[in-house]
Amino acid sequence: MVSKRKKKEQIRFLAVLFLFLLCGMGYSYQFHQGRLEMGTEISAEEFIKPAGKPETKGKVNLNTASAEELIGISGIGEKRAADIIAYREETGGFSSIEEIMNISGIGEKTFQEIKDQITVEEI
Repeated sequence: MVSKRKKKEQIRFLAVLFLFLLCGMGYSYQFHQGRLEMGTEISAEEFIKPAGKPETKGKVNLNTASAEELIGISGIGEKRAADIIAYREETGGFSSIEEIMNISGIGEKTFQEIKDQITVEEI
């Protein structure tokens, strides 16, 4: 008898294999109204894009930004983003961008690198 974990691993393997085969055939796929449709030919590089930080446009407001938006700031990862959100909830928000240096792991050097990417506006 196959365990649930083994069955999940097999399904995951088949899904990856299917996508690999699609890529090898040079097809793209798109979701339209909940359906998977075959599209135009693309290269493997276009099909498999590396995961990266989300792009943020403009300055990120430390008082309203989501974790994802905070992660978009260079040098800020998931842990620091969570720390920023926790800090603003505990203190009622940031009153200046320099206050971000109260977050553990964000010192003068990091602040100088990110100061042009952040802003503080009232909630």
